[in-house]
Formats: sequence, structure tokens, C-alpha cells
Amino acid sequence: MSRKLLVETSDKGRSVIDYASLTMREIERRISSYEKKYGMPFSSYRRQFDCDSALPWESGDLIDWESLVQERKARHPRANGRKQLAYGKP
Repeated sequence: MSRKLLVETSDKGRSVIDYASLTMREIERRISSYEKKYGMPFSSYRRQFDCDSALPWESGDLIDWESLVQERKARHPRANGRKQLAYGKP
């Protein structure tokens, strides 16, 4: 199943991000950009995220970042931080 995100802005209107159409290079670049912006990996950011005090663009960043991480994991199960043992058993 492909992850898609509908983004609506006042200046650009509607656009759809289809994560399955992104190259791994683009996914890694965008994940790295979020890690630099927030100074931590996604797992840490998600744990400390507070939707009650977050700005609207921070919520959008969270959704986009999570989708990028999920797409990376779907393509490369080893990207989730666990080592694979022989015969694909974790």
C-alpha cells in the first residue's frame, strides 16, 4: 500500500505527496533535514511531541517525517535499527 499525503496551503493550493514515488536518496535527504531541524531522530521527536502546544506546521512536519520513516522501513526492513540474523529472522 502506498502512503500519500494531501497538503493544502493558501498559496499553493492542494498537492499530493506520494511517498512510494520518492527515491531512497530523496527520502534519506528529507529525513536528515528534519533531524537537523529538530536536533534529534524521529523516535525522540515523536516521544516528546505535544499536539496541544504544537504549531500547525510542526504537526505537518510530524506527519511528513513519520511517513518518510515508514516508507524507508517498508523498503528496507534493516533501516529500523534492528540487525537481521541469518535467513531473515530478527
